[in-house]
Amino acid sequence: MLKLWKLSDSKTNKLILVKDNCIYKGNPKPDELNKLNSDSSDLAFLNHLFSIPYSYITSIQSQVGKNEIKIYFGNGSEEELIIKDKNTKKEVFDFLKQDIPHFKYSSELPSVLRYAKPQFFALLFMTALFIWSLYLAIQIENGAEYEIIGGGRSITSIVLAIANLGVFKNIIGYIILLGIISISLFGKLKSRSETEFLIRQK
Repeated sequence: MLKLWKLSDSKTNKLILVKDNCIYKGNPKPDELNKLNSDSSDLAFLNHLFSIPYSYITSIQSQVGKNEIKIYFGNGSEEELIIKDKNTKKEVFDFLKQDIPHFKYSSELPSVLRYAKPQFFALLFMTALFIWSLYLAIQIENGAEYEIIGGGRSITSIVLAIANLGVFKNIIGYIILLGIISISLFGKLKSRSETEFLIRQK
């Protein structure tokens, strides 16, 4: 069975084609693309396209509001099908959903913590470093002296270097970084939407 979608507005995959339990994507030559249809038999050009056999795929993900379908395969590899039209994107995902029946389908709105985990981790890590460096900065301004024993760039030496900048610069630096991370966090959460999954059953 052959199923294809021509995407003239895509720069990375003007063609998405499914044949013999394999997904092909890429940019064929214009003349090859123009004469291609569901009844075509001369498909030698497929050898020059990127292909993902169904047997390699571990999961497929489609998020509302995003212009791509993500395909995960092998040992952590990822490939994207860029589809700007939401109706075409839904059609492609629904076809794969029907054509790979042994994959489990699910749909969910990711939790805030799960969706923005990197941003939350960065915020927590930065705050911990700030508290540590601020404490040392206060002690240094009160006359305390600290010395790093041993060479190398350890986390302690980095924190001490920051602390030596002084209390005021530590606070200003934290506020600036907090603002940057907050903007990134709010931007990430704003894009949170329902996501459909197709996951291989073990």
